[in-house]
Amino acid sequence: MNKKLVKKLDIKKEVIVESVKELGRVALIAIIPVLIPQLESGKIDWKVVAIAGAIAVLKAIDKGIHVYGVEKDNESLTKGLTRF
Repeated sequence: MNKKLVKKLDIKKEVIVESVKELGRVALIAIIPVLIPQLESGKIDWKVVAIAGAIAVLKAIDKGIHVYGVEKDNESLTKGLTRF
């Protein structure tokens, strides 16, 4: 990540750590159940795995925005990506 951008936004380590933890949680919950039946059948559809991974990344970004908003006491940012 660009250090100047992080410094400009004043993103603390906790925000990044929480985002990475959320990425791991959602990736585990989303990708593994998709991958198990595909491994059993012997055919892996990488598009489906990539879509589940993309959802995990979006959820991690959403969590990061939420934590950053709570930290900065910004009501709009606490709503995450979708703002509702």
